[in-house]
Formats: sequence, C-alpha cells, structure tokens
Amino acid sequence: MERVILCAFSLFFLMMGTTITGSDTGKQEEEYRARKLFVFGDSYADTGNLGKKLGRNIARSWFEPYGMTFPKKPTGRFSDGKVLTDYVASLIRISSPIPYKIRRVGDKLMLLQNGMNFAVSGSGIFDTGNFQRNLSAQIDEFQSQIDAGVFSEHDIKFSVALIASSGNDYLHFSQLDPNYLLHLHRFMDRLFPQLKADLKRFDRIGVPKVVVTNLHPIQCIPYYTRPTNYTICPANISAAVADHNRRVDRLVEELDGGSITTTFLSLDVNTAFSNVLRQVNGADKIKYLLVPCCESSSGTAACSQVDDQGNNLYRVCRHPEEHFYWDSAHPTQAGWAAAFEYLEPSLRSFLLPCPV
Repeated sequence: MERVILCAFSLFFLMMGTTITGSDTGKQEEEYRARKLFVFGDSYADTGNLGKKLGRNIARSWFEPYGMTFPKKPTGRFSDGKVLTDYVASLIRISSPIPYKIRRVGDKLMLLQNGMNFAVSGSGIFDTGNFQRNLSAQIDEFQSQIDAGVFSEHDIKFSVALIASSGNDYLHFSQLDPNYLLHLHRFMDRLFPQLKADLKRFDRIGVPKVVVTNLHPIQCIPYYTRPTNYTICPANISAAVADHNRRVDRLVEELDGGSITTTFLSLDVNTAFSNVLRQVNGADKIKYLLVPCCESSSGTAACSQVDDQGNNLYRVCRHPEEHFYWDSAHPTQAGWAAAFEYLEPSLRSFLLPCPV
C-alpha cells in the first residue's frame, strides 16, 4: 500500500512537470525518468545507420520489400516494420531516436530530443569484416556528441543506453575458422573482456541505466533451419548461445555490483524469442514460427536481391504478421511485438520509477 501511495504521489508531480524525491539532507532532487534513449549494437536495433550506397548485397534494408508494414517503405530497418529500438522507445514514451547517420538533417531540436541511435547493421563487439563501426567506435561517436555539446550532462542523467547484440562476432569468427565450434570458448575469452571495457565506459560517462541484450536463439534463425525445410534448430549452436548468455549475466552482475552511478540490466531476448517459438501458454500465436516471410527463391540469394535484369531473386509472403521471422536472420514486426510482451515487464521495472 505504501508503494502505491508513493507512486500515486510521484505521478501527480510528474503530471505537473516536476518529480520529487526525498534525501537525508532534505534536499529535493528530480526523480529519474528516461527521457532520452541512446542505442548501440547491430541490425536488431539499427533504424537507419547502414549506408544505402553500399548497395543491395549489404544494405538490403534500404530496398523493397523491407519496411512494407511500417512505414510502408524501406528505412534501413532489417524487418518489414519496427525493431527492438522502436518498442523500447515506445515504452518510455518517446519516439525512436534519430540515427547518427542523419543527425544533421532537419530540425535539430526536434530530432535530438529523444536521444540518438548509433547502432549499425553488421557490426559487432570486434570488427566483423563488414566495414561497420564496432561497439567501441559507436561509443566514441556518442562521446564526441557529448564533447561537442550536442547532449548535456542533464540529458545524460535522464537517459538509458540500449546495447543490442545478435551474434555478428560469432558469424564472422565462423567464416574465419572452419572449426569454430571447437574454439568458441577461447574466442569468448577474448570477446568478453572487450565487452566489459566497452560497458564500463557508460559508467564513466554517467549514463544511469544500461540495458544489454543476451543472444537470441541463433540456432533457430532461417539461415540455419532452411536445410531441414525450417523444422529443426541445430543443437550444436544452442550450447554456444547458452554459454554466451551465462557470461553476459555474470558480466552484468559484476558491473552492476561495482558501479555507484550506473545500473545494468541483462535483457533476456533468448527466453522471449523461445517462448514465442515454443508457443508457451500465453504467447502470441504466430502461424509460421521458423519459415521466413521474405525468402530466397534459389537458396543462395537474400531478401531484396535482384538479378541483372531487375527480377526479384526472392519471394515475399502476403501476411508478414503470420510469420515470426522476416528474412534469414531477423524477426518481423509481429515477431518483435510478440517477443516484447515478455521483455516489457523487466524493462518496465528497470526503467520506470512507478507502474504506469
């Protein structure tokens, strides 16, 4: 009851434009509320940073049929519509932050009021061979915006950082080492110290809340299930994913316990996806769980690719909302919406001071 009364009291002042908390000295301080979202990572969070000039082979998200559900045209999102960034922004009641790539376009005050998205498709914690900015470089860009006065200390104080990782480091490693499954533990032993160093920078910058995704069930993406006609998720990959996610949890716990200014959350994307794919009780019902909506016609091309005559080398379903996966690796908007039903409670508890 005390919690309910306190939240009602805080919400009253929030509606009035002021939020008050008490302190030992009696000094009134503004209560934390995320007003800006800063996004880092890869295609699971990118909303337009991948350069269209890279062409269809790399920047597929800038060509049809991407964006066919939202906003009815390609915008650089690797989906038919919204991605994780959009749902997190909606939760804290802001619009999706502007991609770093187009930060100089349009009304700056309007565009920058929600934060900024530094995530770029194809990137990783390490360099991934895609000529994209790795996580360290993305944080460098964030720091440069702060140093230039684009974002103030007050902006940072009332912000949240989202770091999304969908496994590009492991994909790149598998391309370099044909026996990668035998050497994954050693690779992780190198990967996680770098991730730790990157995450500690948010603490030094002063970002109060940091959300880090774990790995989704990579073994179930269409890229891996196509050989079995989209019926079986290879078990050998799932063990590596589980190992990665245990390390994420340990790292976040360590960082959270060692920081005074920043709290960290490990966002369990893996369980969220798995609950939808397994159709657990209460999960949104999706008709096609492993079959992608946008599929290669030959098995060698990718969604949005065309031949020299401009003929499509892919086929697209009529109802993306019936599919969890959009292409060979990314969820549909409906897939993200279904998964976010499971992600929202932990995010709401972490980011919002009171139930609203």
